[in-house]
Amino acid sequence: MFDDLNFKLVVVEALLEKKPSFLAELHVIKSKFVDNYEWYTEVNPKPIPEVLDFLKGIVLSKADLVKVEELVFDGGSTIYSWLIPDWDGEDGSFDVTSVQGFEQLVNLKKVHYLSLCPKSVLRPMINAGIEIC
Repeated sequence: MFDDLNFKLVVVEALLEKKPSFLAELHVIKSKFVDNYEWYTEVNPKPIPEVLDFLKGIVLSKADLVKVEELVFDGGSTIYSWLIPDWDGEDGSFDVTSVQGFEQLVNLKKVHYLSLCPKSVLRPMINAGIEIC
């Protein structure tokens, strides 16, 4: 669907408040593995394996994809704190290298660009007439 998992995470974040098909399962995973996370136990925190596996495995339905009208490229997004609760934002863990597959987001109109990639990565979106702000 999307070549870059980190771009998929941007899309998943955009769906969190739009009642996506996977939301109930995600809340179960969050409850089991994120809510009970032992903070500050690792010097270099890694993704919670169960959360990572779940996010990798999400198949976004067409009904989910049509809900996406805006994306936010920002390291402070909720999905990152669920995946690596101790992440300090100081490394490239969630850098987006490709937006390939964005065409499936048929209602995408705007991208809020704050971080996570060089602006050149967004060139295909710009060329498609999507507003970057």
